[in-house]
Amino acid sequence: MMIAMRCSLIFLLVATTRTANSFGVVPQSSSIMMQPTITTTQSHMSSDDNVSSTADDPFDNYMAGTSKELAIKDSVLGNGEEAKLGDVVTIKYQGRILATDKEFDAGTFSFKLGEGKVIAGWEQGLQGGLKVGGKRSLKIPPGLAYGPRGAGDGVIPPNADLIFDCELTGVANGPIAEIIATLGIGLNTRTLFVVLFILSIILPQFGIGDKGFI
Repeated sequence: MMIAMRCSLIFLLVATTRTANSFGVVPQSSSIMMQPTITTTQSHMSSDDNVSSTADDPFDNYMAGTSKELAIKDSVLGNGEEAKLGDVVTIKYQGRILATDKEFDAGTFSFKLGEGKVIAGWEQGLQGGLKVGGKRSLKIPPGLAYGPRGAGDGVIPPNADLIFDCELTGVANGPIAEIIATLGIGLNTRTLFVVLFILSIILPQFGIGDKGFI
């Protein structure tokens, strides 16, 4: 009975918080890991709306099928904690095929930065000055995405250049954050509440928390 309750609660946690699509577009493929020169557009932010007003933008010069470099553009500069290697970061994202501007995936995804669990374009493009609340776009060549194999049973075709619009919504550390990243679910207030609720039921069965620990 208790085992069934625990399993049901864990299922509830995953079912109510997983937002990445099931065909696994974000996790890294076995494509060659290149070390490109990264083209970064330095955003010029207006003081009133905190949105980039750059007119002549090198980011716009990226050519699908031709460019081999990862291109980065910050449209909003966050003012929260900065993402660092080893952090569990939560990214709200939309992914599109660059050549057609067709969306192939959108959602929220948590992972440990630098662990190699996502495509190389994400690993490299989400480092370097990105803070919570910041919004960053990435134009990713095939060599840093899914290469000649594509992904998602044809949803992402072979040798496709991709564009991701990303927002860093959270940075965390610790065992609970690592579990959430392993499950690939969004790290947010609802997730934390459900995890704590599950722990408050499970831990007392082992004599932990029955005196106010949780």
